[in-house]
Amino acid sequence: MELLSCFRIFSSTDVDEASLFAGRIWERNRTAVLQGNYGLRWNHLDTGKVTYSYIQHECTVDLRAQGPLSDHFRLFLHQSGAMEHRTGEHPFVSDPHNVVVHSPGMELKSVLGPSKFLLVSFDGKSIRDAMEQRFRKLSGYQDWLNVLPPTANLTSLRSFTAWLVSEFDNPHSPLGVAGPARAHAERLLLTLFAECLAENAPRASEAVEDIGLAQVRRAEEWIEANLAEPIGVEEVACAIEVGIRSLQMSFKRVRGCTPQAFIMRRRLQVARQMLLGAGEEATVTAVAMSLGFFELGRFSQRYRQLFGEAPSATLARTKPFVPARR
Repeated sequence: MELLSCFRIFSSTDVDEASLFAGRIWERNRTAVLQGNYGLRWNHLDTGKVTYSYIQHECTVDLRAQGPLSDHFRLFLHQSGAMEHRTGEHPFVSDPHNVVVHSPGMELKSVLGPSKFLLVSFDGKSIRDAMEQRFRKLSGYQDWLNVLPPTANLTSLRSFTAWLVSEFDNPHSPLGVAGPARAHAERLLLTLFAECLAENAPRASEAVEDIGLAQVRRAEEWIEANLAEPIGVEEVACAIEVGIRSLQMSFKRVRGCTPQAFIMRRRLQVARQMLLGAGEEATVTAVAMSLGFFELGRFSQRYRQLFGEAPSATLARTKPFVPARR
């Protein structure tokens, strides 16, 4: 299945033309064909701090970046085929079973075979800031970041990314165009990726410390003032100048829930207000996604638990009654 099919920006069988193109949109590189007839198709969407590239490659090439990689963290999610990555003396492989991450500044030599894969690029500063909120001390990414181990966080990251790019191609989805839903999705993806990196960090990394009740209250006040924005724990922690782990542990101790759960409950309450004041063209899906709820079944379940009725029932009360024609 082709991903991001509405966002094709390049297709060529000329290796030199493709190398120049990749130098503009990815990294300056030198590409040499090792086997087969060259062919490259590239679909691409830039949402701001995250870019998505679906790449279809038809032969085996030696691919070398000319100089250290730029300021992005890049995630390789293969549908088929494989790529051997070599940084220093340590080779590792991305394929449908292995997820590989490139970090900024690394030197890259690789062998790319016939493949179809999604390349997700994250803004380097955004990820470094997120990691600094989780760790007071952390060794250089090039020393430990390559193949991500299979964890629940990685499974969530892969499944959400796959669903997300499919929605980008859906003209009826709120994610098909730039807007609040897409901004919330980008924020969630950045957090999922940072969590995958954090659980893979070296054991010697020094985590942040706990905080007190006054800072939890400051966090709640900031959340209330910024609830309409695509915020996550990173923004909350930054606003009150504490680490993410501190924020999470202290919310659990003081409030008995995570900051994410607090944000979710408040957004459910906003969703109810929006549904009660909705116009004739409003849908539950549009309201949910505009507030960052992308698993609609879970949204409905949580909404029902909190308010005692389905969101569709709330919306139905705002629609004018139209008698059936006889």
